[in-house]
Amino acid sequence: MSEHDLKHGYTYPNVSDDPDQRDVLRNRLGIRSHTTLSQAEYRITNDRWIEIQFGMGPEGNFGTAHLKAIHKHLFNDIYEWAGHTRNESPVVDGKPVETIGILRKGKTTFLPGSRIEMGLTEALRPLVKPELLKNVSVRRFAAVAGKVLNELNYVHPFREGNGRAQEAFISELGRQTGHDVRFSVISRPRMMAASIAGIADPDCKAMQDLLEDAADPLRSAALTETFGFLRQLGIEPLKCDIRTARSGEMISGTVMSIAAQSCCLDSPEQGMIVIPAHEAQSFKVKAGDPVTLTTAAHFEREGGFSRLAASLAPKPSDPATSSSEWFERTIRPRSDQDSPSTGPTQADHSVTRKRPFSPGDR
Repeated sequence: MSEHDLKHGYTYPNVSDDPDQRDVLRNRLGIRSHTTLSQAEYRITNDRWIEIQFGMGPEGNFGTAHLKAIHKHLFNDIYEWAGHTRNESPVVDGKPVETIGILRKGKTTFLPGSRIEMGLTEALRPLVKPELLKNVSVRRFAAVAGKVLNELNYVHPFREGNGRAQEAFISELGRQTGHDVRFSVISRPRMMAASIAGIADPDCKAMQDLLEDAADPLRSAALTETFGFLRQLGIEPLKCDIRTARSGEMISGTVMSIAAQSCCLDSPEQGMIVIPAHEAQSFKVKAGDPVTLTTAAHFEREGGFSRLAASLAPKPSDPATSSSEWFERTIRPRSDQDSPSTGPTQADHSVTRKRPFSPGDR
């Protein structure tokens, strides 16, 4: 009997034609339905996420072992392979699972399994001395953390749960270095777009801007206020492409909402963009009006959102509340899950990486 015969896959054998019961990941709960498993998975990981936010998660130095420990903390109640990367063969249901060389999601192909250890080392290299991120500006923290998150997205080390583990990892990095990273103000479309852009080009600034919105208390407060207003209008912001404006950005769109301190503009080309309310007021516009403006908001200076900070006085995020929004944002349909490939290792990449991770990563 060959070594291959002694192993099996991550999923249960298919015994039904029902798509909801095909290719279901082997799990400790014995669930054979994608829908039921997803519901149980996110309920359990939500509780583990709260523990991490309260400082009750795994300790570490933000290296590979720490990332694996966080993944295990989130998923160990569900999957025997939690904390193991896809180039390993942990025992699941009494037998080792086969390693996964090629992993795809939609049109994106991630780093080959044989390169994962190297990939993680390179991705986490900026965090060799995480203490250097203490007392730095939010922009600097977001630049470093954004680059790390871009690289981790490309490595995609785990069979499932990469996004949640990576967000928990960056959130913990922020907690230990004095930056409250609120992923609860980041919508799913925005995270997906930034992730795809960062995989294609690791120097892309989309993830940096995303993390600045999450870690800057003034920006996250503006988004929180706008989220509440949009929900009153019956719009779920976590399903929208929404962000804060950047200094000097020209925006052309329709005034979606004007709250006490923030204004949301809806642009067909740029998505929903939040600016300080006083900028909209200077144009004497109201909800429903078209407007074209160049935002002068400098979030780090007097004016702009400094008034928002005074009125809202953002406090450290409530783990229970923020994790609940994270829970809602990360639920995804079956068709959006990662898919291992049994085909040739040289894939037809629809998303091409601008700067290869390594000369031999493909």
